[in-house]
Amino acid sequence: MMKDKNIFFGKTIIKILTLLSVLSIQVMALSESEISTQMKINIDKTTNLLQNKEISFTNKTNQIFDTFDSIFDYVSMSRIALGREWKKLSRDQQNNFIHTFTLKLKQSYVDKLNLYTDEKVIVKKIEKIKINRIKLHTELVGQEEVYKIIYKFHKSKKKDEWLIYDVEMVGVSIMKTYRSQFKEYLLANSFDKLLTKLKTK
Repeated sequence: MMKDKNIFFGKTIIKILTLLSVLSIQVMALSESEISTQMKINIDKTTNLLQNKEISFTNKTNQIFDTFDSIFDYVSMSRIALGREWKKLSRDQQNNFIHTFTLKLKQSYVDKLNLYTDEKVIVKKIEKIKINRIKLHTELVGQEEVYKIIYKFHKSKKKDEWLIYDVEMVGVSIMKTYRSQFKEYLLANSFDKLLTKLKTK
């Protein structure tokens, strides 16, 4: 049962991340007042793009990566994913991990892009939980099921610019999931082996 749940979770996570990655199209860092409205606009653009059979796979991926980096805080995502191990690394190792982990995430989006079918994402509400933390509550609506997804934003060092640092689906944080996996792997393996694994798997 747990295995089946993990398989489902993995496939659905990729669909969410694929949708989320395309949300960055035509979006620069968002101001607080823009988060809900702009995300809704780009969700609609995203679903239209993914449903368009006339656009080639290469063209879709190119559109994703045109402005892919503008909405994600990959440095924070990398630090969260490594947890306490992050501070044990040298500056060069940290930079190497950021680069490798970012490429891994992007490649995962591209590899699973064709998993998208006809799901819709509906923006429900925005919640400011701290002065520098915002949650955007949404729902992924499929043919049979509805899944709650929360996009987690934090305020960058620049004035009123907000970036995504995590996504929570059905109560599970993607970054915390990575952190758990990496922590377990590093108990028996070196950091260099982790980098190699991320590059090759």
